Amino acid sequence: MTDYKQELAEVMANNKNLFSSTGATGKAFLNVHDEAIKAGALDGKTKVLEALAIAIRCEGCIVQHVKGAIKLGATRDEIVETINVAIMMGGGPSTVYGGKALACADQFLEDK
Repeated sequence: MTDYKQELAEVMANNKNLFSSTGATGKAFLNVHDEAIKAGALDGKTKVLEALAIAIRCEGCIVQHVKGAIKLGATRDEIVETINVAIMMGGGPSTVYGGKALACADQFLEDK
């Protein structure tokens, strides 16, 4: 079984190293992320769930967006519905990564 908490720690450490090395490009990406996710017409949780649906084929993205969505109050049912949309849009490969996203959510929700 994948330890998604460990994977999140590794992704975060890699991101820290990457963004400390990329200068203005990394800073610009982080600014785009922060602007895109902040509440506006849609709340932040909805936006993070959208990011999860789009990023369903990237394990590093999955762990970050699942954790972020849970932090913003997403429930398991909301994550499942997000995965359903990703499967509808992405077909078979989304079922494989959707399973990983759900296992990741279950692991993080154990802490709540």
